[in-house]
Amino acid sequence: MNKFFDFAVNQQPGAGFGRFSRPHLLLLLAVLLLLWLAFFFCRKRPGPGRFLLRLSPWLLLLTELGRAALLLALGLYDRGRLPLHLCTLSVYLYFIHMLRPGRTLGQFIYAFSLPGAAFALLFPDWADYPLWHFVSLSSFLLHFLLLLYPVTALALGDIRADIRRLPGCAALMLALALPVLALNRLLGTNYMFLSWPPPGTPLDLFAPLGRPGYLLGFVPLVLAVWALLYSGQLMHFREKVQDPSDLEENNGTNRGNAPS
Repeated sequence: MNKFFDFAVNQQPGAGFGRFSRPHLLLLLAVLLLLWLAFFFCRKRPGPGRFLLRLSPWLLLLTELGRAALLLALGLYDRGRLPLHLCTLSVYLYFIHMLRPGRTLGQFIYAFSLPGAAFALLFPDWADYPLWHFVSLSSFLLHFLLLLYPVTALALGDIRADIRRLPGCAALMLALALPVLALNRLLGTNYMFLSWPPPGTPLDLFAPLGRPGYLLGFVPLVLAVWALLYSGQLMHFREKVQDPSDLEENNGTNRGNAPS
């Protein structure tokens, strides 16, 4: 049981469960299944679904605070474990949104927090730990809950895709990232991965650009994610623009309103 809380075990070769290993892939499938079940449960049973929606931020907060309390008790809570990654910041943003729902904050959760949690599960930076370890289990639980809240909110209509709010979301992201970037330089940390690209992730493909040049890699990654998240709205706008009946109707209206 001592190895369950051994925070140095990740330094041993072969100790980790490994990215895209069989256990990792099985956990990803389990997460997908649970999210799919939660989505349709909320659609079919909105009453209990709303309870689940309100429960998940509390579970998130308890998980994050519990992890911090344990690290403090073990004397391992240092400058590299502050809640300044996007995912840990999202824990508190979810709680605020649960208490005071806002469209811009909800859209930020949809556009940034949801894909951020998904990427963290796909490319976990805790893969050097054994699967049966406090870090691994608590991290999988935390990021699952980070996906559960927006999925249930989407099912219940509390969050809706709205591409028009992306500029406001980008401004909020910038307001969060700039102080974190400055703090990274002060502390020598890598919060939000703004100091160096994490190895083995899509962002690592841009490492040849150097630092801070690799940060340009965020642009195509974010745009690709948004193209997927907002594909329905983008298709709707495209069809609306290209609909010949709309063009004919507009032309006819313009001719009818023109002076004789």
